[in-house]
Amino acid sequence: MKKIGSIGALVVLGALILVIGASIFTVRETEQALVLQFGEPKRTVREPGLNFKIPLVQNVVYMEKRILLLDSPEQEVITEDQKRVIVDAFTELRILDPLKVYQTVRNVQGVQTRMATIVNSNMREVLGRMQFTAILSGERDELRAEIMKSVGPEAEQLGVQVVDVRIRRTDLPVQNSQNIFQRMEAERDREAREARALGEEEAARIKATADKEKTILIAEAERDSQKLRGEGDAIATRTFAKAFSRDAEFYSFYRSLQAYRKAIADGKTTMVLSPDSEFFRYFGDKEGK
Repeated sequence: MKKIGSIGALVVLGALILVIGASIFTVRETEQALVLQFGEPKRTVREPGLNFKIPLVQNVVYMEKRILLLDSPEQEVITEDQKRVIVDAFTELRILDPLKVYQTVRNVQGVQTRMATIVNSNMREVLGRMQFTAILSGERDELRAEIMKSVGPEAEQLGVQVVDVRIRRTDLPVQNSQNIFQRMEAERDREAREARALGEEEAARIKATADKEKTILIAEAERDSQKLRGEGDAIATRTFAKAFSRDAEFYSFYRSLQAYRKAIADGKTTMVLSPDSEFFRYFGDKEGK
């Protein structure tokens, strides 16, 4: 009888331990918990530590307290001016109300699935109201604020807070990029041709101006030289005339010496003239004048 009683006590003790174990649950610092009774929410536990529930009647659903990272896939968006752009973004979320989350999407996976749809649709709607150049201009803060403002109310209905929305990359589709690069290259070529044509035109203008100035300078120099030469000849003529009027014999003698110098300067000249030629008038003796 004592043996049977001991076994019964052990069974009761074991059952008690199981009941107590089933009644205790732990909430970590990174978690928050929702206690359900036959599927109906009873209370929310946000503080970490040991907590109690009714075994076999109540169960616990844990949800993350830390920030959740929702990585959106790349999507193609059509802007207000009908341009296509590729957008790559991610969203930071935090569960504020586990009860709302459970009532709407049940769990964290449901939150991520629903929020991915909400973020993508709102991002499409916000970017669709903007110009292509504004999206590619790097004004990320304005885009971020506008998307968060659009996404926030829908997230609150799920019991979720949108901490941040970040656009990692905005780019053109491959085909668009190639077309734009080709247009840019054609534009640069056109600008280069225009610059080259302007340079050639300016060079021709400068050359024509220089040729004109050269012609004018040469003409003016020739005119001045002719004028100076004429003035010199006039002075020489006046000088010779004045000298001739003073001493005609000396002037004749001087001109004869110049003629001799030019005619027999090299010492090899042979001249056949009459002895009484006018050319030899100054070769005779002094009395033979």
